[in-house]
Amino acid sequence: MTQFLTALKFSFKEQLTNKFAFGLLVVFVPVWYWLLGVITPDTPLAFKFRPTGTYLQANGHDLTLISAGLNLLTMILGFMFFHSVQRSLDFDRRLTRAGLRRLNFIAASTVALLAVTAIVSLYMVLMLLLFWQFPHNIFEVWLGFWLVSLTYGSIGRLLGMLLSSELPGFFFIVMFSMMDVFLQNPLGNPAANKPFLQYFPSYSAMQLSVAGGFTHVFADTQVLLALAWFLGFLLVALGVFYIRTRTKSSITTTASL
Repeated sequence: MTQFLTALKFSFKEQLTNKFAFGLLVVFVPVWYWLLGVITPDTPLAFKFRPTGTYLQANGHDLTLISAGLNLLTMILGFMFFHSVQRSLDFDRRLTRAGLRRLNFIAASTVALLAVTAIVSLYMVLMLLLFWQFPHNIFEVWLGFWLVSLTYGSIGRLLGMLLSSELPGFFFIVMFSMMDVFLQNPLGNPAANKPFLQYFPSYSAMQLSVAGGFTHVFADTQVLLALAWFLGFLLVALGVFYIRTRTKSSITTTASL
């Protein structure tokens, strides 16, 4: 338990020292919501709602705000966790060589991921309410925001352990998240309702948030699909972390076996 709490303290500290990411959340998020809200009309948009297999006539202004919130979460949290892993990987490796168990690190980093993404997602939803006050189920909107945050937080962690430079990681997260979320908004993409989009990581989170914003349907299947994306990336990231932090003695033992 002592090792777990120590690892948990370091995991939270890694995120809290990222002043740039928190600055974006405080300053840029309300500006981003306001700007898109001003330039986006209230024209109804046909949105393919997979849980019922029908088209919703969603308010274009409100739908764009949901898309904007998801887009910001994917970029900010993806880069936040990418940056923190890059900065701390050598330190984490030294701690494991000093006797801190990797399983404690894995458990602590997972708890930190769950907590940070939940809090940031809640903040994004509260900011959303300043510009759109009547979603049908605010909890479901938050759940969609949280699940996409978990997925991209795990993607960021994975990239942080695979890439040696910040620029490729930042570029990948920004471009991938823009394509992932932007293509699902029918306001800017005529192909937004095409079936191939269901294979995108943020697809289920978008469907879940739209369900909470415009319907009384709880999209439980979309929750499971979004969790599958999160757990898939998380397990790969944790597996890479386990390998990258092996001690010399463990590598020698494995080789001898």
